[in-house]
Amino acid sequence: MQKSDQVKGLLIAKFDARHVGAALTHFSSAVEKYAVQDWDGVALKAGKFVEAITKALMVYCGKTISNPRRFSAGNELRQLEPLTAYADVVRIVIPKACIFVYEVVNNRGGRHDPHDIDANEMDAKVIVPIVSWVLAEMVRFCSKGGDTVTAGALIDELTNKTYPYFEEIDGRSYVNIRELKPGEIALLLLSSLYPKRISRQNLADLVVRHGVSKSAATTAVHRLKHMVDDSGDGKWKLRSIGRQNADALLKKVLART
Repeated sequence: MQKSDQVKGLLIAKFDARHVGAALTHFSSAVEKYAVQDWDGVALKAGKFVEAITKALMVYCGKTISNPRRFSAGNELRQLEPLTAYADVVRIVIPKACIFVYEVVNNRGGRHDPHDIDANEMDAKVIVPIVSWVLAEMVRFCSKGGDTVTAGALIDELTNKTYPYFEEIDGRSYVNIRELKPGEIALLLLSSLYPKRISRQNLADLVVRHGVSKSAATTAVHRLKHMVDDSGDGKWKLRSIGRQNADALLKKVLART
C-alpha cells in the first residue's frame, strides 16, 4: 500500500473522504511545486489544501459548508473554536495553523518588491513545514492511541521530495538531479534561470560544473538553440517550447523519485 493511501485510509475514518482526497492532492502538488522552486505554485496549492482541510473540519464538527462564493477558510475556521463538544486539536490547534498559512497565502503572494528578498520563496519555506505538520496532526488524531511517531513517519514519506532540485552558490546555478544527460542539465538550468538571460558560453560552463566534458557541454547547449531567444549578443532566454519541455522532464523526474 502506498503511503498516501495509508494516510487517506486513516483520515477517512473520522473525516469526509471527498475533502480528505482533495487535501492530499493539494498537499502533494504543493510539495512538487516546492521541489522545483515554483514558490507561487506552493502558495496556490497550500491555499487550496487549507480550504479542503477547513471543509473536512467543518463536516466533522457538524457545520454546514457555505456557498462557494462566500466561503472563507479563515472565517469558517474561527467559528470552530466555540464548539467545545469537540477536541481542542480540531477546533483550535489545527485551525490556528491553517489560518496562519491562509493569511500568508492571501495577503503576501504577488505583492513583493522584486528588488527585495524573494519573500515568496521565504513564505514557501515556512508554509510547507506547517501544512506537513497539519497533515501529521490529523493523522495522529485519527490513529489508534494518537501515535505521534507513526504519524510523523508517514508524513515524512509524503514530503521526501521537498528538497530543492536547483540551488545557487555564489551566482552559479546547479541542478541536483542524478543521471541527467548534458542536454537535460542545460535545459533545466535555462528553465531555473528564466526569465533571466545567460550567455551561451556561461551556460556551457555551468554544464561542465556538473561533471560533463567541455565538448559534450558545448554540443548539448548548441542543440538547444531552437528553444531559446537570442538577444543578439549571445545571451539566451528560454522560449515557451523550452519551458514546456523542461516541465515535462521534471514531471518524469518526480515520478521516478
